[in-house]
Amino acid sequence: MTKHRAWQDQLSRKQMLGILAVLDQCEESGGGHAFKEGLVDAISTYFGVRDVTFFHGRTFPDIFDDPAPLLTGAASPLLPTYHDRWRDKDIFALPLSRRVLTTSGFASLDELSHLPSPQRSYVVDYLRPHDMYTASALHLPLADGEALIGMFGTVRPWDESDLVAMRVLARQLRTRTVTVAAAEQPVDPLKGLTPRQFEVAELVSDGLSNSEIAERLFLSELSVKKYISRIFDTTGHRNRSELAIAVLRRGHRSQARRGQGPHRLAPEVT
Repeated sequence: MTKHRAWQDQLSRKQMLGILAVLDQCEESGGGHAFKEGLVDAISTYFGVRDVTFFHGRTFPDIFDDPAPLLTGAASPLLPTYHDRWRDKDIFALPLSRRVLTTSGFASLDELSHLPSPQRSYVVDYLRPHDMYTASALHLPLADGEALIGMFGTVRPWDESDLVAMRVLARQLRTRTVTVAAAEQPVDPLKGLTPRQFEVAELVSDGLSNSEIAERLFLSELSVKKYISRIFDTTGHRNRSELAIAVLRRGHRSQARRGQGPHRLAPEVT
């Protein structure tokens, strides 16, 4: 019986360091435009990708309508043409691509066989005339929607270890970006909370129920309900999930500012 090789054994030292460097950049940039620029630049630098793009939307279909994506290299001047002629023919908007991307976080053109005619035209008439012979994408869940990181190049194919490296990178990034917002967030929505209200908000983010919070803080459930109602009024959040994400995002930014040392790669879940 052939023993399955662990992904750590399939990657070179350079690929491992590249993954760590991209994760470091993701942590340091916080969110907003700095996050987009840092991630795009890190992927281009450490994985040798010529053209990298960052599209963002509230939902997966909205990604392709991003009015102001971040584009680099040969892709930079193509946005008007893309919006006018090609966004509905994008290979990564196909149902198969969406399933692969939202499940594993990474998909490449080579994995998409039997393209429909509009998507074949996208490859032949849009990508190749601009020297984009390779195309891959990372999908990231974000605090304010979803993002697609497009990666395009000339003739450099992804070999098996490259594919493994990108899938590992996708898995690691996706555990971190759920608390990151791609849109600019100049105002901390939790800034106006009192210390006691913020304490309640943290317990909400920990998944505690009103009765559990009341027991923890020696309050009545009615008092907890009033606290949470005032917290929603102050922050503008509509439900406990949005509040929890805001608390986690603030903690994430605080950790990034303090510096957390080298990252450890999370083990692969099989």
